[in-house]
Amino acid sequence: MRSGVLICLIAILSMNCGHKMDTFQTLVKELDETEQDIRTKQEDIRSRIQEYNAANPNTQIDMATLDRMVLDPDQAEALNQLLGEEKDVSYRGLVQEIVDTHKQIDILQERVRLVQENLPAPYTVRSGDTHMDVALRYLMENHGLMSDQAREAVERVALVENLHAGFKIWLLYRDGDFGTYVTQGVASVSPGKAQRVAKQRITYRITTLTHERNTAQMLADSLQVRHDNLQERILFLRNEESRLLSKIGSLGQARDAAIAKSDMAERQSLLLEKQLNSIFYEVNTMDYWKEVRVISDPFFGGPRVKSLTNVKFSQSHDLREGKILTFDTLTFPELKRIKKVDIFPRTFKEGQEYIISFDESGDRAFVKLLQPDLFAGQNVIFALRD
Repeated sequence: MRSGVLICLIAILSMNCGHKMDTFQTLVKELDETEQDIRTKQEDIRSRIQEYNAANPNTQIDMATLDRMVLDPDQAEALNQLLGEEKDVSYRGLVQEIVDTHKQIDILQERVRLVQENLPAPYTVRSGDTHMDVALRYLMENHGLMSDQAREAVERVALVENLHAGFKIWLLYRDGDFGTYVTQGVASVSPGKAQRVAKQRITYRITTLTHERNTAQMLADSLQVRHDNLQERILFLRNEESRLLSKIGSLGQARDAAIAKSDMAERQSLLLEKQLNSIFYEVNTMDYWKEVRVISDPFFGGPRVKSLTNVKFSQSHDLREGKILTFDTLTFPELKRIKKVDIFPRTFKEGQEYIISFDESGDRAFVKLLQPDLFAGQNVIFALRD
């Protein structure tokens, strides 16, 4: 006999199990196994009929009629005679097997009846019931325990959390020992499978919430990086605003001077034209910029400019004369070789607006400005790393 799934949850208040509680456990287990065996045989009959009907569309077996079949001796003799005259061997064999299985089911059902006679009546679960509530009501209403006594007894047993309508709850209280079991009863699913399905749902929900949390965190981190970049850009624009305001004043003075001296105006015009077509920059090592607190390097988000107070942008390059800036380790002896060049502000896009390359020895780095108009008149900081 194939054993069914039994959810067996019991608490014994003493170390040695009492005889009555042991008998209760054995009978409930035997009952559950027998009912599961009946279900298995009934399902096997249905499966065989479905397979036969699918393979023999012209000779169908009425499953409902066979399910209702209860043969007395005369009916059994008549059926045996009909089966003996049946020429379809597969049909005759299947029906005979079904009849034999029904006899086995009748025997098992009688066994169930006998076992139930030796057990207290079970409680059939209804929608909304919980194992805790059913157990407490049983102890208080059937055995007169106070609420706190009943709860203490129930808390010593493991309860089934996910009950389905049709489950049977078996309960027994003897000499201070309380035992309770849950079997499938008339439900469509066993208690064990119900717990597994509930656990899978919880696991899926946890996985879904974890993914949503991680996605939200990634979005927040991305927004923080964008915020930091924009703050840095604002810093550069404000510095540029001050420079332009100063330049406007210089242009006004140059205009007044040009009226008096045309040659001076011409030179001033050339100088202004050069300035408008030049990039203004400062270059040094990343360690230097960190030391003078121009650049900070937080744990998240990468290095960024924090202050331009002490940056003069004293170096310039006329972009009409060339688009490549070259940096050499001879100028920075603390670097053994140049492996990386960071450009600030970080809003300039590498690969689209500029590219960086190095010679084989690593002694020199080259910054090629692909869109020089974007860099014309701009202040830029270059940070070298080895």
